[in-house]
Amino acid sequence: MSKQFKLGIVVDVVPIDKLSKGWEYFEVPASIHADAILCDKEWEDQKKIYQTDGRPCLSTSHLLGPGTTWMGACGPLYNREVILFALEREFARLNELGCKYIGCWGGHFRCPEGFDRAKAVDQAISTINIMADFAEKYGMQIALEPQAELDTLFPRYLEGIAFAKMTGRRSVKVMADLNYFLELEQPLEDILKHPEYCMNVHIQGDGGAQPNIGGRDKTFIRLFEILKEIGYDKGVSAACPWVITNGAAEIDYKYETDITLAYLQELRAKVY
Repeated sequence: MSKQFKLGIVVDVVPIDKLSKGWEYFEVPASIHADAILCDKEWEDQKKIYQTDGRPCLSTSHLLGPGTTWMGACGPLYNREVILFALEREFARLNELGCKYIGCWGGHFRCPEGFDRAKAVDQAISTINIMADFAEKYGMQIALEPQAELDTLFPRYLEGIAFAKMTGRRSVKVMADLNYFLELEQPLEDILKHPEYCMNVHIQGDGGAQPNIGGRDKTFIRLFEILKEIGYDKGVSAACPWVITNGAAEIDYKYETDITLAYLQELRAKVY
């Protein structure tokens, strides 16, 4: 049987004790739940929530923000001293949770009009080297997330891979985010060109909501077929704003995560 990917969920807004128990791992919002600004007591309380649940914390998002801190990996907001402080604490904390694939959003790697691109690239490489130093210390991988905005240094998936290769670091790879693929009309088959670089996958439904919203069944099937073809056995995370689908006055996260999980499990079963 082919290797099968795991179904996970980003818990930036979803309460861990409310969501469906069938999700196979958590994607930890690094600079929210493991923020460098949290005191040790706050961090221990947050860590206990994950450990009490017991499911693996396989991957992360939100590295460098947004949390209580917001930093640019390059450009006008770049501050190497602050980045070094924040990443040292965040990586140590994420290691305590057992996280392996550390996602970093491409929106942090901006070169706005008027800013020297060569300087922005040098700053970005510096930031990624700091990430890679900590990742390699703890046996992790970095997943740069091309973000589809043209003022970033690598808006497209293949550009993200080229940038990762440019760093020369063995731990620096790339994340495939479905919304960003579709936004710039990139073929999902780009994942097949460098399968070893795909370290994490994000999926969403129409409008960016949970995957079962809208009509993306065929798109998910094709994505899952590609992941099967490359032998991808890491995580596919529901990384999305959650909306009410049952007419309730307030969102019922248990209900919404239950039906979303069942939908994804059915599609995965069709492919595997």
